[in-house]
Amino acid sequence: MGASLALAAGRTLAYVSLALGLFFFLYAAKYYISIVITFLRGGWGSFTPNNGLMRNGGRRNNNGKNVWRDPNGYEPFVSIHIPMYNEKNVARRIITACMLLDYKNYEVIVVDDSTDETVEILKEVAAIRRRNGPVLKIIHRSNRKGFKGGALNLALKYMNPKTEYVMVFDADFVPPPDIIRQFLWYFMAPEAMETVLQNGGVPKFKNHRLGTAFLNHYMNGNRNGSVVERVKEWLERRRIAAVQGYQLHCLNKSENWITMGVRMEYSGNYMIERTAEEFLGAMKMIAGSVYMIRADVLRRLGWSHNLTEDWELTVRLYLNGYKVVYTPLVQAPAEIPSTIGRLIKQRMRWAEGHTYVVKKYFWRVLRSPNLTWREKLEFLYFAPYYLQSFLFMLGTIFWLSSEFIARMIHLSTPFIPFWTALFGWCLVLSNAMALPLMGLSGLFLERSTLRDLGGLLSFLILSYLIAPYQGYAALKGLLEKEEGTWVRTPKTGKITDLILRTPLRMVFVRRLAPRARRRGGGTVSAALLIAALASMGGMVFATTFATPVSASDPTKLSFEYTSTPVVVNNVTTNRILTHPDYTDLGVIAHIDQAKARHPPTWLTIGEYYLYGPLEESYTFTGDISYVIWMRVVPGKKPHTTSIRFIIYDIDETGGKTQVTTDTFDIELTKNYQRYVFNSSYTGPYTFQENHTIMVKIEIFASSKKYTYYFAYDSEDRHSYVDFPGIVVPENTLIILFLAPVIPILMKKIRERLHHKQTLMSCKKVRDDGH
Repeated sequence: MGASLALAAGRTLAYVSLALGLFFFLYAAKYYISIVITFLRGGWGSFTPNNGLMRNGGRRNNNGKNVWRDPNGYEPFVSIHIPMYNEKNVARRIITACMLLDYKNYEVIVVDDSTDETVEILKEVAAIRRRNGPVLKIIHRSNRKGFKGGALNLALKYMNPKTEYVMVFDADFVPPPDIIRQFLWYFMAPEAMETVLQNGGVPKFKNHRLGTAFLNHYMNGNRNGSVVERVKEWLERRRIAAVQGYQLHCLNKSENWITMGVRMEYSGNYMIERTAEEFLGAMKMIAGSVYMIRADVLRRLGWSHNLTEDWELTVRLYLNGYKVVYTPLVQAPAEIPSTIGRLIKQRMRWAEGHTYVVKKYFWRVLRSPNLTWREKLEFLYFAPYYLQSFLFMLGTIFWLSSEFIARMIHLSTPFIPFWTALFGWCLVLSNAMALPLMGLSGLFLERSTLRDLGGLLSFLILSYLIAPYQGYAALKGLLEKEEGTWVRTPKTGKITDLILRTPLRMVFVRRLAPRARRRGGGTVSAALLIAALASMGGMVFATTFATPVSASDPTKLSFEYTSTPVVVNNVTTNRILTHPDYTDLGVIAHIDQAKARHPPTWLTIGEYYLYGPLEESYTFTGDISYVIWMRVVPGKKPHTTSIRFIIYDIDETGGKTQVTTDTFDIELTKNYQRYVFNSSYTGPYTFQENHTIMVKIEIFASSKKYTYYFAYDSEDRHSYVDFPGIVVPENTLIILFLAPVIPILMKKIRERLHHKQTLMSCKKVRDDGH
């Protein structure tokens, strides 16, 4: 009796485990597919409006970012909405950042529910705001009715009537100065459709062939106002309603092991999963912050009072025929929850609210004619999103339990005849590795694999630790009649890593031309994939076994200033050296000055630290050049003096080691001029891993009446230093998961070649016979 009962229990556990494992494998497979799609689908050019109708103002700036500037100076009015609740540690920072954006025609609306010192801080900020800056509206609510959605609804009431676009930020974000222009770049191309229609033209829309055909027919001699208006309305509803940017959670990523793990999770989600959704044309979710939405759409739909008002707004947008675009090119840094308690409460709120909205709209979404089959499939994927990790853990436990029972009763065959331990372990490992691999791939695309690799173990621990809480909250949202209470995530305002923008790798293969696809597209695709994998393998070998050397091309490091001090190797500084592709801290010239004293002496203009520690040892040797903008006051006639550049090696404790000194004669005038100084260092000198570089600029003052001005951090007066190429290779072993594809592709190619050779042999035999 006991043996038969154990046999039944083991068989039940095995089948349930298999069912749950296969359920989670659907998610794991999507993660793997997303990684492959993101790496091989196409370049970042895919993150552009499909129809290609750009105004003349759409262009890229010096950092390769898509920004929009109308040649006629037109700027649509933008309203920035910031809901707050007891954000005393970050309130001043977010408002200051929003008031200093590189844009003129906008306003900032803060809806505050606070009961702490935040109220007084907002009063102080409002009192000292810039005279010529944007309008700042601070609205205080006496209750939290509707939570975040209620606050945003109130912001709509106080919004300027001429508002065309709305941006929403949570209080812990720090938007970069050009973020409005970056967002507008994605809206301006679709809006060019209106101009085409007004001029009697027929726009060409990718994936809108039916609508274009209708419009073409009824606008060329077959006038029917009702049909024309209907088609135009359909096309208008297919326009972009919202653009979601990358919530770059990184400001305190080095605070502890929790923030390191969450940083990796966000990287995988935003760089891989959401990117693949954009490539595939699936449903994209508004993520609650760092997004821009059309004001007319938002006025029409309004905000709900849910725990996840952003997710419900997403669903309602798609039900009404609107679309959401995601782009990782628009980024704003933010804070990461730094304690287990805060993280768990945040994820439980997400899980409960998310599942509640799915339950509320499930059948309406599946029956809606306004969603494509891809969007509905993505919605089905989103539906049990917060149950997946818990079900994976449950399935793993059941499988191990069934194995234990099998051993206990000395069962010679598995409970499931066709299933083996090998298959079981493969399923477990493939499921377990999906999320970490996606996180690592995201870090690779952000060029931060080695810097943030320490978060891998944290990510794995957090995934298992949070899973039961997420599963419970998701089940609660599925069964409850009304949602629970909003629990805020406290912000500390702590910054450990000053990263305002993360660089992205251009590792994508360009799409094949239609002609190439028609002519042996499979072979070309295989060849391209093998070439890409071979290149990746070479990168792995080079970065793993080769020693860092100086590259022939110089590395430009810009002199920049940040109003928020940053700690670099235990040194707090406002003056840093950044790579142009890494970040851009300013759009207005910053000035450092030195006033002469008596007796004549060397005066320090400034000390500029490399933005972070070196990831690997760097051998310094070769040519170096300094490009600076300077002037002197008074400057009735040119003033000749000397300028000195000193390069230091800064260790982890902030200790200095002087590496080299270069002194040059310089003739200054009262107007800013560009000076270029070239030198060469043969050393060589090796900067050790985790050390950083500091450049100190000094000027010799021969008379106390002079004041020297050094300008930088500006587009028109850009000061920088060209070092011999700094090679800091990053480990690319994370992409070796593609290795199993190589033998499959090689087999296919061999089969094709063998088939071709066989045909040629047959033809030769036939010819010889004749």
